[in-house]
Amino acid sequence: MRKMFLLLILLLPIVLFPQQETGASTEVVAVVNGEVITMEMLNLEADLSRILKGIASIDTRFFDVLTTTQEGIMFLLRYKKEVLNDMVDQLLIQQLARKEGIDISDEEVGKIVSKRLEDTAKSLGATIEELDKFLKESGFGDIEKLKKRLKWALKTQLSLERLKEKVTASATITEDEVKSYYENNKDQFKTQSSIHALRILTKTKEDAEKALDLIRSGEDFSKVASDLSVDELTKHTGGDMGWFTKDAPFLDEDVKKIIFNAPVGAILGPYKTSKGWEIYKIVEIKRASLIPLEKVKEDIVNILLSDKKNRMWNDWLKKSFNEFKKQSKVEILLGGGKE
Repeated sequence: MRKMFLLLILLLPIVLFPQQETGASTEVVAVVNGEVITMEMLNLEADLSRILKGIASIDTRFFDVLTTTQEGIMFLLRYKKEVLNDMVDQLLIQQLARKEGIDISDEEVGKIVSKRLEDTAKSLGATIEELDKFLKESGFGDIEKLKKRLKWALKTQLSLERLKEKVTASATITEDEVKSYYENNKDQFKTQSSIHALRILTKTKEDAEKALDLIRSGEDFSKVASDLSVDELTKHTGGDMGWFTKDAPFLDEDVKKIIFNAPVGAILGPYKTSKGWEIYKIVEIKRASLIPLEKVKEDIVNILLSDKKNRMWNDWLKKSFNEFKKQSKVEILLGGGKE
C-alpha cells in the first residue's frame, strides 16, 4: 500500500498538472470513435491548477490534504475522470449531430467565440489585450486558453440546439389542443378587478373631516384634493391615483377590502392608515373577467408547442444518444490505463 501511495505521489504532477509542468500535452487520454481527447484539452476543462490555487488561498491545510495524502490525490483523480467522462459525452453529442447531417465548422465556432469575447471586453470598457492581462493576473490562464474552452462548450451547445431544431421541426398544435388547454386553465386567463380612484391624504383627522365636509357641501373632490391633500404624488392631479388592482403595494389591507367592494361614485372615509387619514372616491371599476380565447390563442400555442417540443426532444435524445453511445467505441486512457 505504501508503495502504491508513493507511486501516486510521483505520478501526481504528470497526471494532474502536466500542462503546468511540461507545457501543452498532446498525450491522448481518451479516444471516441477515432477522435482523440488530449491531456491539454482535459486540463483546460478540469482547470485544476486554478481550483487548487483558489483552495490554497483560502485554506492551506485543506490544500495540503488534497495534494499530499492518498485520499486527497485519489479525490483529485476522480474529479479529473468525471470531467473526462463529461467530455466524452460532449464529443459523442458533437458526433451524433454530424451523423444527423448537422455540420458545425471550427470557423463558425471561432467567429462566435471571438465576437463574444470582444463584446465582453467592450462591456467592461476594456480591450482584448487588457482582458488577456486580467485573466493571467487572476489565475485564469490567458485569452487563448479561454477561447479553447469556449469553443469546446459552444460546439456542444450548437450541436444540441440544432439537433433539437431538426428533431422537433414537425411539432404542431391543433385547435382542439388549444381549446382544451384554455378550458382547463381558465384561471390563467382571468383579469384582476381594478379600480380607478381619487384620494385625499391628510395628516390629521380634523383636516380629513374638513375635506369631507367640503365635498358633502358640493365642492368638487378633485379641487379639494388639490387644496388639502398632502400626497405629493397625486395632489397636483386632483388626487387621481389612476387604475390599480388588489395587489397594489401602496394600499393598507383594511382599505383594500372596503374600496374594492364599493360602487362607482362612492365617497369613502376618512380612514386612519399608516400614511395618515385618507378619503377615496371611486371613479370607475373593471370587474375580473375571462380573457377571450382569441386574444390568448397565440400565447397558448407557444406554451403547448414549447412543451411538445421539449417532450419530443427529451424522448429522442434519451433513446438516440444512449443507442449511439452503446454503438460507439470509447477508450479511456487517463493515467496510462485503459478502460
